[in-house]
Amino acid sequence: MQEEFFKSIKIALSTERLDAYGADQPEPSVVLARYLWNMALCESLYSPLQLCEIALRNSIHRQLSGLFGREDWFDDARFTLTPFAANAVQKAKDKIMTARKPLTSGRVISELQFGFWTSLFEYHYERDTSFLPGAIKGVFPRLPKSLHHRRDRKSDLEQIRALRNRVFHHERIIHWKDLDEQHAAILRVIGWISPELHEMAGVMDRFTAIRQQGLEPWIEKIRHHWPQKADVPSIAPANPAIAIVPDAFDATNGAETPFGRRWGGDVFELSAEHLAALQAGQTLALDVQSEYIAFLKAAESAKLEQAIKANLRGLDYGA
Repeated sequence: MQEEFFKSIKIALSTERLDAYGADQPEPSVVLARYLWNMALCESLYSPLQLCEIALRNSIHRQLSGLFGREDWFDDARFTLTPFAANAVQKAKDKIMTARKPLTSGRVISELQFGFWTSLFEYHYERDTSFLPGAIKGVFPRLPKSLHHRRDRKSDLEQIRALRNRVFHHERIIHWKDLDEQHAAILRVIGWISPELHEMAGVMDRFTAIRQQGLEPWIEKIRHHWPQKADVPSIAPANPAIAIVPDAFDATNGAETPFGRRWGGDVFELSAEHLAALQAGQTLALDVQSEYIAFLKAAESAKLEQAIKANLRGLDYGA
């Protein structure tokens, strides 16, 4: 890719950030492709992580509200919070009051961060409160009984929290060798809480596809959009690459094309009016995914051949 372009990208994103993707790689296009792939993977993990966090929060809230018979269970003297959790509750309240909003249980619950909810599975809440271990069944109604172990579930949630923090803070995750298992663990926890939500998460999920495609699509995109200057001709080639595909063909979801592997695209159907316009010497403008414009016109030789055929037809009919 263009050296000056990559330098500008490094300034915008910071050298330190991009260097994390290229310590072993001198090729700028590969470094930037790793960054883009990492960004796509983080984006694909956002929806399952969000669903997991919200479902866990609401499930714990329902369990504790029922246990203590009040929505503000975090203020109940019978439920002893750890210093960390008590501080988190106070910070949530301060934030709400600073915003001059009514201090309701719902607002406090929404303000509490994921670390607060995972902390409720610490040994303290099994030893000093009535929340655990009995609440495991209530919080995870679809969790097999053989897995009702506080320490293991705490480990699951802490692992998810670590991934969540890296994703939400735009950090590197492509080097994690167990990323597929981490993704599967998020979906498992969602399924333990709600099979319906698990189904929806699966339908929305794009992580597996992006993970399996690997780095190559991003390298291809970069080299296509920002080729080396030496690769860019000063004058457009007289004969742009055109191939006739004899069979029905659709590369919108990625396919092997006459020009190699391509990821995405549009298929345009030309009507009789379009063909007539080409034959008349007009040009068709094709809007490709609202990003590129391709212009299509008939070669002079094709227009001449069409004119000759028309004249011959006229002679056949005695014109």
